[in-house]
Amino acid sequence: MDGFPESVDRRLDAAPVEFARSARQLLPKCGELPLTPPYERVLHAILDLAEGDWRRVRTLGQAAREDWRDVLWWASGGAGGRSDEA
Repeated sequence: MDGFPESVDRRLDAAPVEFARSARQLLPKCGELPLTPPYERVLHAILDLAEGDWRRVRTLGQAAREDWRDVLWWASGGAGGRSDEA
């Protein structure tokens, strides 16, 4: 898969330019996540949790690279919807 899923590209196209540019660099690429994740869902969860802050995209992207299930857990409201790291 080249680039990001279409829904993620559309979302980034609608975001502020600086955030979108940073997020495109920081979001994990498809082959960077362990196991076989629901890739598109993980990316949307990262963007939801980041709330427009590229620093959080970096932190959450790294967390997803270690275990993407944590990101989905946080996005679903687990642990109060927040990670300790982000």
